[in-house]
Amino acid sequence: MLFKRLRNRPAVRHPVNHWGTPLQVIDRSLQPSQYWPGLYALFGMDYERIPKVYPMFFDEKTSDKAFEEFMTERAGLGLATQQPELMPVEFDIPNEGYRTQVTMASYGLAVGISREAKDDNLYEDVGSRMMKELAFSANQTMEYIAHAPLNVAGDPVNGLRVDGVPLISPNHGTYSGVQSNQLVSANVSELAFENALIQISYGRNGRGFIINMRPKRVILSPESGPETRRILGSPLQWNASTNNINVLRATGALPEVVETPYLQDKDNYFIQTSEQDKDNGQGLTFWERSSLETREDSNWSNQASLIAIWFRCAASVVDFRTIYGSLGADGI
Repeated sequence: MLFKRLRNRPAVRHPVNHWGTPLQVIDRSLQPSQYWPGLYALFGMDYERIPKVYPMFFDEKTSDKAFEEFMTERAGLGLATQQPELMPVEFDIPNEGYRTQVTMASYGLAVGISREAKDDNLYEDVGSRMMKELAFSANQTMEYIAHAPLNVAGDPVNGLRVDGVPLISPNHGTYSGVQSNQLVSANVSELAFENALIQISYGRNGRGFIINMRPKRVILSPESGPETRRILGSPLQWNASTNNINVLRATGALPEVVETPYLQDKDNYFIQTSEQDKDNGQGLTFWERSSLETREDSNWSNQASLIAIWFRCAASVVDFRTIYGSLGADGI
């Protein structure tokens, strides 16, 4: 009797993908209003897309490997020593540093559309709309991937790097001792920018020798943008009763400002240095292992259309000297 009950029980079938796992399909029950006349317009998916932000301060490179490996914190030779008469010259050796890897990760997203949902929608081509939405999702994902190193730049847990500290830290270990790329914890101001320029001008290599490193651009949130542009755009000192010139503008010390809404901590700001210009992967780099691919397929058993995107990429900052940062007035 039990066997008979089970045998006569109607089967419950769910759409499955090629790997046999259930998938969510857009059918008419999810958007019922779009299958009846009377709607004047549909809103929510037609907002203007924000242009890509990360290419403004990231180098974009392609990769043909599962990971890219770097040797960082190499240190050359030290200072020459005074040589007394008839005494042998002292020998020195360079320091190799340590290795770090940038591992490529895969990302994907898919959507399924029932045949009835495609055929009966009175207001839009569902397939074309979903293609646009998948492309938008891919672009947004790349922004979050690229901004991740900055969003955890001061996080001692999630932002930990191969040298044992976050990207922005006063304790980066080098052959000659600890070095700092952490600016004063303060909101944007003329004094904060001047102190940052002074700190960057004393940048040193692994042996402790001063190097020619200059500020390149400021990266900050839209909340700090107006104040920053007032500070850098005024010919005289901003918000002061004196007739002093604005040194920051007169010298072109901070030639570029990039506002990005993808910074999670709104009072954090970063100053990218000329080390970014070396184009060797040591600075902010967005790696493309596999470019964005779009695939369309169909499930012959239920006539559902399947659309998927897939790409592989990674974002990295190998040399901490390529970017200095302030964690804002709250210091976090």
